[in-house]
Amino acid sequence: MAQPYSIPSSPIPSPDDEPRPFRLSTTTTFASTLSDDSSRSAYHIYHKRELHRTISPIIDPSKERRWGPTAKEIKEQRIQRKLEKSSPASPTSTADGNSDGAFYLNTPYLAFHMPPAVLYNGKSRHTGTPLVLIHASACWRKWKLQLGPSIAEPGVIDPRGVVCWRHNGGDKHALKADDRKLKGYKVRTWRLWCEHGKAYVHGIKAMRKAGGGPDPDVFDEDEKSPPARADEVVYLKWTSPLSRHTRRYQFQYAGIDFFWKGTGSVKESRACGWSVKYNHLKLVALVPAIEDGTEGMGKKVEMELCLGKYTSSIAAKKSGTLELFDAPIWRLVSEHIPSALAQVKSELSRGEIGDVEEYEKKRVAAMKKTFLYQVIVATAMCMIQGEKEKREVIKAIVIELISSGSGAGG
Repeated sequence: MAQPYSIPSSPIPSPDDEPRPFRLSTTTTFASTLSDDSSRSAYHIYHKRELHRTISPIIDPSKERRWGPTAKEIKEQRIQRKLEKSSPASPTSTADGNSDGAFYLNTPYLAFHMPPAVLYNGKSRHTGTPLVLIHASACWRKWKLQLGPSIAEPGVIDPRGVVCWRHNGGDKHALKADDRKLKGYKVRTWRLWCEHGKAYVHGIKAMRKAGGGPDPDVFDEDEKSPPARADEVVYLKWTSPLSRHTRRYQFQYAGIDFFWKGTGSVKESRACGWSVKYNHLKLVALVPAIEDGTEGMGKKVEMELCLGKYTSSIAAKKSGTLELFDAPIWRLVSEHIPSALAQVKSELSRGEIGDVEEYEKKRVAAMKKTFLYQVIVATAMCMIQGEKEKREVIKAIVIELISSGSGAGG
């Protein structure tokens, strides 16, 4: 890890304009030339059916309205999805299948199982590349994130949206002993309504009945490649469920502590926005800094660096808006997690690019392909879904108490 750096005496303005707890020194050694208030990436998180989410930088006006899209708009969107699913990838798409920088969170349904959700880059699971497997635990206490290029290898995630049995890492004891092993799922000869991969399951069933072709549930003894494993594992934890700071989630990456926590300086600006006042959160990282001291001796401290914020929405079909601040994230990566840039080293080479502004855009685009950026988006989705489910449980309890009380009063 890089040595702690000094911070200007005029503190870096927090995107939430929160005061700094200490006075900072007068020099700086930031590696990036990006300005502190430069580009930020905004992602609009929309519901797709009940469990899935699109994380898109493009606004969908029909889902921005308080009551969501009309019946006509819903029909048009359904037709558009069918066309996208049946047609090949657009020629304007980039090599990784993500032309506009969108993400997609798919929560596969497999009866009597709880397979992990999958975060893809791209607008859907059919055209995107799987990035992160998200395993949830009971009562929103912990999420396990498995990520890396190995997850995107052909055949690891099958058309059902789950890990193929061929890449199963073993029984529950083996999976617990090695958290990088993947949990696979067999293809059953039957399926329930709403399960993904209808054509795939029927095709496997027909193949088994005919007695030909490779069965995905049967290991080939001649196969030399071992089952796929996650390259990295990150845990997101709900840290303070029984305290005043209930909206606090922590994860660690490359030795740096990150926190999603509640904030009072963010608000939904539309009418009735006050109703979601306590649904907004921000992301901060604890980084080493140097506080001014006497006789030129600085004191090493930890500083909160704000990396993004989440603003909840009152719209029926929109969870909210996730804003990630590119300049602070780049400074964090370049100063403290340089290893994260190794995977995009070739894209960071300046080459023949002479325009500084164009080079900065290229550098930000490369940063968005790092594991850290994928982890930030994935943890945001865990936090958003966890907060939503907790609110629904509390609402159900309150309604039950009120109805019970009114019944007793009658």
